[in-house]
Amino acid sequence: MDDTPWQRVEAHTRMALPCLLMLPLALVSVLPLGPSHLGPVMPFLPAAAVFHWTVYRPDLTPRGAVFAIGLLHDGLTGAPLGGAAAALLALQAAAAACRPFFAGATVTAAWLGFGALAAAAAALSWSLASLCHLAPVPVAPAAAQACLTAACYPLLAWPFIALQRGLPAPLPTRRR
Repeated sequence: MDDTPWQRVEAHTRMALPCLLMLPLALVSVLPLGPSHLGPVMPFLPAAAVFHWTVYRPDLTPRGAVFAIGLLHDGLTGAPLGGAAAALLALQAAAAACRPFFAGATVTAAWLGFGALAAAAAALSWSLASLCHLAPVPVAPAAAQACLTAACYPLLAWPFIALQRGLPAPLPTRRR
């Protein structure tokens, strides 16, 4: 039985949904929300999406989209261009490498793993910013951002899991 054009459009839209969700997460993560004493520190929400979708549906998380979201985040925050993109791509590579462990783990174990990877991504981003400024930038905002990002993971993981149930099954991969 052949699919109608509308069924194909719907299937492609559902397949693109994880990457499309990273866009509003990037936008929300640069809004001045939250306690004023945090200053410009906001959680890096796209990192949670990149981690989740890389672990559970890597077929829906292309590196090009992850790179573009990182560049968008840098452009919106005024950070050195490429820092967030590099941090997201490094997080994606680490999550892919640890995928066999995380895919079968509980949400709590995945949360702890994400916390470690978020800290590493923040350290990379901090290092790149320090390199661009040719001097160490304050480390406290990067540490606070890593903690906030890790704390937000469960709030995003549950809707991602619910969304994941409505997505089409992964396409079989060809053996080479």
